[in-house]
Amino acid sequence: MEQQANSSGKKRRQPLRSRRTTVSQGKKPQTGASRRSPADEVQYPQQIQREGSLTVAQHGEGQPMDMLAEENLSPFTRLLRDILRRDRAEISRVARELEVSENTVYRWINGSSVPRAVYLKKLPEVLSEHRGDLTYAINQTFGKTIEPLYPGIPEVGKDIYRHIMDLVTTIAEDGAYFWQVSQAIFESALQHLDADHNGLAITYASLMPPRADGIHSLRELVMSGTDPWPFSLESKIYLGSTTLAGTAALLQRLQTWDSLDGEERFQVTIDEFERSACAYPVMRGGRLAGVLIISSALPGFFKDYTTREAVIEYAQLFSLALHERDFYPSSLLHLEPMPDLRWQRDELAHSYVNRVITCARKYAIPRQEAEQRVQQEMELEFEERARTLTENKPSSS
Repeated sequence: MEQQANSSGKKRRQPLRSRRTTVSQGKKPQTGASRRSPADEVQYPQQIQREGSLTVAQHGEGQPMDMLAEENLSPFTRLLRDILRRDRAEISRVARELEVSENTVYRWINGSSVPRAVYLKKLPEVLSEHRGDLTYAINQTFGKTIEPLYPGIPEVGKDIYRHIMDLVTTIAEDGAYFWQVSQAIFESALQHLDADHNGLAITYASLMPPRADGIHSLRELVMSGTDPWPFSLESKIYLGSTTLAGTAALLQRLQTWDSLDGEERFQVTIDEFERSACAYPVMRGGRLAGVLIISSALPGFFKDYTTREAVIEYAQLFSLALHERDFYPSSLLHLEPMPDLRWQRDELAHSYVNRVITCARKYAIPRQEAEQRVQQEMELEFEERARTLTENKPSSS
C-alpha cells in the first residue's frame, strides 16, 4: 500500500503503473487508433501498441527509446536498421534527399511505419551502395515494387548440383577429377549468368604455397569467359592484397566492385574489360583454398541480390572440385601487393614457358615440378618489383 508523505518531508511514491505510463515529459501516450498518419508513411497500429514499439516522437528528436524485436521485423525494416542504425549523419542525409523528416526515417527504422511507394522506389538510389540489397528486400516485403538493374537472372537450379554430385561420385582418375568438376561448374555458371552474352569471366585463383612467414598471394588457376574475354587464359597472374580476390580472402566474405560506385570503401586493382566484379572465398571447415572471381563487362551487374547469391553458391560448389590438401588455415595469410595486372600478363606471356623448359632441363625434373618451382620464383620476383615501385613512387604531398 502506498504511504503518505511523512514528517521528514518525503513525497508519496508514485504507483509503478503511473510511472511507466509517463513516457515523454508528462504527455499522455497516443494509441494506434488515435495517432494520425503522416502523409509520407503508413502506420501499423497493432505494432505501435505492442510493448517496445514506441516511436521517436514520444521520446524526443532522434532518440528512439526502444524498437520492435528483431524477429518481428520485415526483411525491409531489418535491412534498413542494419544500414542506418548508428549513423545519425546518414539518417539526416536520407531524410533530406527524400524530403521527409528525420523522425519519419527513425519510424521506418523502428518498424512502427513503412514508407509509401514513392519513397520505397527512391531509397535504393539514395542509398546507392546498398541498391541491390534494398531492391531485393523491398520486393520481398512489399511484392514486386522495383525492377532490378538486370532482371531475369534466376536462382541456381538443382540440375548443376545433381551433375556435380554425379561427377564427384563417379570420377576415379585423380588427374581428371579437378578439371572435369571445375569445367562443369564454369560452363553452367556462364550459361546461367550470361545467357545474353554481354561478357562474363569466371576465374578461380588458388592460394600459393606458404613461405616461411605465410601465404603471400593467390594465383589464377582456371578461367572461362565470353567475349570480350578469351575463352581461357594462358598467362595466369598473381593476385595480392590490393585485388578484390585478395580482399575477399583476407576478410573471408563476399566482396564486390562496380564502376558505377564513384566512392569506394577500398581501392582495388581492376583487370581489363571489368566494369563490375564479385569475389567469394572457397572454403571448407573454416580453411581457405582460394577465391572464385566473376567479372562482368556490364556495370551494376552484381547489384542484384540473386546474382550475388549465385556467386556464393558456385563458390561453395567449387569446393567439391578440390582435395583436402588444397585448404589452408586463414591464419597463414600474409598477402602482399603485386604488380599491375596487365604488366604481369605481358611478362608471363613473354618468359614463363621458356623458364619452365629451362628449369626442367637444368634440374632434370618433370614439367609439373618445374612449373611449381618457376611459379614460386616469379611470385617472389613480382612481389619485390611491387615493393620497389611503391618505395620509388613520389609522395603525393
